[in-house]
Amino acid sequence: MDKTYGVLKQQWMSELTPYYGAQETEALLRRVLDFRRSWSSLDLMLNQKELVSPSDQKWFALVLEDLAKLKPVQYVLGETYFYGHRFAVTRDVLIPRPETEDLVDWIVTQEASCHGLQILDIGTGSGSIAISLKLGLSDPKVTAWDVSEAALIVAKSNAKDLSAEVFFVLQNVLTADLEDPVWDIIVSNPPYVCVSEQAEMRPHVLDHEPGLALFVSDSDPLQFYQKIAEIGQKSLVAKGRLYFEINAAFGPETVTLLSEMGYRNVTLKNDTFGKPRMICAVKV
Repeated sequence: MDKTYGVLKQQWMSELTPYYGAQETEALLRRVLDFRRSWSSLDLMLNQKELVSPSDQKWFALVLEDLAKLKPVQYVLGETYFYGHRFAVTRDVLIPRPETEDLVDWIVTQEASCHGLQILDIGTGSGSIAISLKLGLSDPKVTAWDVSEAALIVAKSNAKDLSAEVFFVLQNVLTADLEDPVWDIIVSNPPYVCVSEQAEMRPHVLDHEPGLALFVSDSDPLQFYQKIAEIGQKSLVAKGRLYFEINAAFGPETVTLLSEMGYRNVTLKNDTFGKPRMICAVKV
């Protein structure tokens, strides 16, 4: 059956608006058209009477079906953009967020004058932080850990595609024990969403993104920060820096934790959305 792009848009708006609302549905359609046809909103407006090819009809139908199941569009398309670079994503890794771009940008800005930094990224997932720092700083030496073999496969592929030399290691941070002070920077966006917060989360996150990378026990919400800070006490060089993305609900508590562990110049910073989302702390 012949179908124009104008009819395709009407179908998408009709079927997806009940789930996403009109504004987000239009944004999803723009993103999908850009992926498939490299079209902008203007291109769609100018080509509404163009027929959709049979192969594209099948492809758009499959994408529409996935989106109606609230599968994140990044997983549907297999990619997202982070800090100016394209990253492949699968259900084995979290979808990188704008808040994490804020963290990367803070580090790149703060450390711009430094050359050859030794950096450890803990819980790398897709590799978005490690790779972006490798590409954004002056010849850093970047190592990235993750507890998930599947996540490291994605991260290694992204590093290869972006020509970023990063050393990836399969490592559970909770069992790690480092001794020698070798790192100038340790950065992490660890699991920080309390299990009790699941009720507030949207289904497309809760039902599709890896819980291993999201959730932490309500009884010990700062366990990853404490463990990483302990690693930092031993393995950061003098005046080495910890950078964290944190749960905005635990900003003061995380500051107190790091201060009581002997870190200095503990700085809590808001993200683009005005939430206290990032921390930098300096080892004495």
